[in-house]
Amino acid sequence: MPATSQTLISFLEDSSLSILADAAQDVRANAGPSLAGVSDDDLQVALYTVLLKILDTLREKAEAPAEYTPDVRALFLRNTKRLVSFIDSQSAYTASHTEAVVRHVVRIASLLKMTDAQIDDLEYAAWIHNIGLINQSQKLSLLPRALSQDELKAARNHTVVGAEMIRPIEFLSHMVPIVRYHHTRYDGGGQNELQGDAIPLGARIIMLADAYQAMLEPRAYRPALSRRDALTEIQKGSGTQFDPSLVPVANELN
Repeated sequence: MPATSQTLISFLEDSSLSILADAAQDVRANAGPSLAGVSDDDLQVALYTVLLKILDTLREKAEAPAEYTPDVRALFLRNTKRLVSFIDSQSAYTASHTEAVVRHVVRIASLLKMTDAQIDDLEYAAWIHNIGLINQSQKLSLLPRALSQDELKAARNHTVVGAEMIRPIEFLSHMVPIVRYHHTRYDGGGQNELQGDAIPLGARIIMLADAYQAMLEPRAYRPALSRRDALTEIQKGSGTQFDPSLVPVANELN
């Protein structure tokens, strides 16, 4: 590894605490009220995860032959899949959840006749949509009952954490709205958020795919639903929780 590269990596490692402290302050200053409900600990965990990925990328690039230029996007996705696999594995109820959601998202996007580039982009967004679950909200999935409104709000806080994690990464920054709003109901849910077609299409697709897959999986407070019952629930949520133009497409999901 060239000395200059090693020096830079060592500096980032040695200075990680002060870098994180400064970064957290900058994020707080520029993110507006969207991060008000995110604790300092959760924010630092999110930023530290990004820093680790940056360090991994720098090491891999520095150790590669000079004629080799790594695909940073593919490298990040590979590492993100490992992180998402770890997040999903924290609960027996969510093992392989994200992988299934990605499959549904790609199927929906294909049925909507999206371009190959759009489908690839949405597939990537589907892989990272729950990256914010590295915070404490994942523990709520283990409660042996339905969540209260306050608990639901805390669980869905991972959308804010995830969006802020990827915002500084240039090739992911355009996916921030998808990650941020993938739990936003089509009718706005009475919250001061986007609603209807103002919600990014990618977020509406992931919302449908994520909810459908979650219903097929058991939870501590209920057994898994059958495909037929899950589709019935999707239909009931047409126009309120889900984009009514996407609901018919759900019938094509496995």
